[in-house]
Amino acid sequence: MKKRYELSCSMTATQSLLLKKGPIEARFSSLGAECTGLRVRGLEYLWQANPSIWGRHAPILFPIVGRLREDRYRYQGKTYPLSQHGFARDREFSVIEQSKDRLVFLLESDDKSLSIYPFAFALQIVYQLTDTGMRVAYRVSNPDPNRDLWYSIGAHPGFNCPLEPEIEGFEDYGLDFGSSALDSLSVYTLKNGLIGSKREVLSLQEGKLDLRWELFQNDALIFDVGPTTSVSVRSQKTGKGYAMDFGEFRWLGIWTKQQDAGFLCLEPWNGIADAYDHDGLLQNKRGVDVLSPGEQREVGFSLTLFD
Repeated sequence: MKKRYELSCSMTATQSLLLKKGPIEARFSSLGAECTGLRVRGLEYLWQANPSIWGRHAPILFPIVGRLREDRYRYQGKTYPLSQHGFARDREFSVIEQSKDRLVFLLESDDKSLSIYPFAFALQIVYQLTDTGMRVAYRVSNPDPNRDLWYSIGAHPGFNCPLEPEIEGFEDYGLDFGSSALDSLSVYTLKNGLIGSKREVLSLQEGKLDLRWELFQNDALIFDVGPTTSVSVRSQKTGKGYAMDFGEFRWLGIWTKQQDAGFLCLEPWNGIADAYDHDGLLQNKRGVDVLSPGEQREVGFSLTLFD
């Protein structure tokens, strides 16, 4: 394994990789450690990154989630620029493990990352196909013997919605939050990409919500994990769709970009955008996590595909 690890770390060109398990097939790119395709019996479930609408598939959000106030933060008296969702989604990862149905990517801190994010880190992305879908895990390690590591981690996968546009549309789908007793969710409001001071109430019918474009006119729906830890998205015409279990995270965002965009993002986050009145200190950022020297933490989510 060590020899294989050293060989993979020496590769710099972007790699395309494929996993298979039964009827499930998943494709990946080493650029951003991004899943770029997820099919069951030939039907594509993952958004295919139309650049005229939204040119990504399922980016990794690290070391921040969401937007920083003025796109910068302060740490130990210095100010650093950092764009929305961080830099991991645009960095080349190494492949350190691969089998028929399992893949592990690695990104480590370097001079480029340290110039805008002064922390040593090792970030592993673990993809494991299951009998019904895929498990995705994020392992963050702090290799620095002298400094804590402050970070956030999140996912941003986009799914085709509708799956079969020739016979259905976006509003033929519904969200099911898994509890018939759940009649509402408290949703954060966004103001120029930052968290506002008020929340809104999203009404549900026995834990369910019909999809319609108007829900996303003010950006993503963001709510605390706790009242619900799973959501399924299914076509009322075909019964096909997908579900996500996200109980290891603190927030979930649900987003689409524009009317008839053709996709829906389900985004589990351990981290969230700055509040519009945030003081800019990284340690005071809502949702930021900290790892002591030598510590490692793993969180993940599971996808189920209905075909």
